[in-house]
Amino acid sequence: MGFLTKLLSNSVFMAFLALALGYLFGRISFGGLKFGTSGVLIVALILGSFGMKIPDVLGSIGLVMFLGCVGLSAGPSFVTNIKANFWGFIATTLAILLSAGVTIAMAVKIFNLPIDLSLGVMAGALTCTASLTSTLEIVGSDSAAGVGYALAYVFGIISIVLFVQIIPKLFKANVEEENAKIPDPPVSKRLAGLKNAKLITMDAPGVFVVCITIAFGVMLGAIAIPVGGGLTFSLGNGGGAIIAGIVISAIGKIGKINFQAPKTTLVPMRDFGISLFLLANGAAAGPKFVSTLSQYGITLFLVGVLMSVVAILAAFVVSRYLFKMPLFASLGATTGAMTSAPALNALMLVSGNDKVAAFYAACQPIATVGLVILPRIMVGLLH
Repeated sequence: MGFLTKLLSNSVFMAFLALALGYLFGRISFGGLKFGTSGVLIVALILGSFGMKIPDVLGSIGLVMFLGCVGLSAGPSFVTNIKANFWGFIATTLAILLSAGVTIAMAVKIFNLPIDLSLGVMAGALTCTASLTSTLEIVGSDSAAGVGYALAYVFGIISIVLFVQIIPKLFKANVEEENAKIPDPPVSKRLAGLKNAKLITMDAPGVFVVCITIAFGVMLGAIAIPVGGGLTFSLGNGGGAIIAGIVISAIGKIGKINFQAPKTTLVPMRDFGISLFLLANGAAAGPKFVSTLSQYGITLFLVGVLMSVVAILAAFVVSRYLFKMPLFASLGATTGAMTSAPALNALMLVSGNDKVAAFYAACQPIATVGLVILPRIMVGLLH
């Protein structure tokens, strides 16, 4: 009994046990739908409610690993997509912001939730930590915003992860045909010339490139840009990592040093990174999940689901039907506008195509800026 107690209190053992169980759960099919890597979130949520502790730094490391590797994969197609779909990306993001504003107003005026709690639910439903930070700066760190965020965050991840799986099935999409509709980006002369260049490769797997990308990304993410009213915007570690990956993959080399990482390295590091991120967030939300739901009842659950579903549908309709993006491209833009890294991972598994990451990368920074500013606008309108 003493051995078992000691084992269950071992954070390393519990972390990898939760990861393993999460992958097993993610393989279970529920009417043809699978949670995939997000199964880790569900298992971590359950174990977290029983007291499992995971260091927060693991989640931070996991997020930058995932988004850094995504950026390195998406770089070659990013500029091409921006040129072809610029207004579509702007409109998709605006659809998210407008729908979020409407549902916040509904939560306050119809469901009678406090505005601080409503803003926290919105930040969680749209999986945007930067928006929660902005909200806490306005309403105070002792407000109910953090509680609303913790509860709605789980709904936000699950809803968009399931959405990117349901839509291709609902439309009976042919994966190969849909992937063919996303054109291959033209290879720049610079990157084409690297194939025959004699470059210095620091390590064959390319781990050096990933580490440099993340370090550069964290530097970018730390830059604070004033947006008025005493607020500042920054990309954060995750946003900085994906931008850094795009830049480094587009450059390809610095001097004689090779800055290209093979896909055989990027894919497993990307998947392990998102698993760590979900593990840490699930464990952190676990203790609050049941108590928060019991305190605010079904109303809070419904508001969180409403905010997630309305935002997802608004972004998808705009990108798919107004701007005629291919199905997988539209879903990629939707995951970016929702700032949902786990959903992007699910979409890449569904489509088997890393090119969708470029559509995520185009919308995510725009959405983050908007969601940082939105709480101040809503407080001004509703107070």
